[in-house]
Amino acid sequence: MEALIYGYLRDDLADGQCKELEAAMSSLARDEGLCFAATFHESTGGDGAAFAELTAELKRADAHHVVVPSLEHLAGQTIPRDVLLAKLVDEAAAQVWTVNS
Repeated sequence: MEALIYGYLRDDLADGQCKELEAAMSSLARDEGLCFAATFHESTGGDGAAFAELTAELKRADAHHVVVPSLEHLAGQTIPRDVLLAKLVDEAAAQVWTVNS
């Protein structure tokens, strides 16, 4: 069985390209032999609710992979990017993949 991977996308950074970014994340997952499960969308000016839901789902599903279009999708929250990355690692032992470096 393929390991699950979840996408995380900040809509305010997507510039109306959500479907294209999701397709790119799904393609990366497929290329890496992972099963793309779903994308968590942080709404424009989001409060981090989607990130919290993503973390909870990773734990619930015992999944350990997250894909983002770029690391900038983790920045801009009220918590710095490094803290968010550490939270994914600490709470869900998650590896973060990026479509664009």
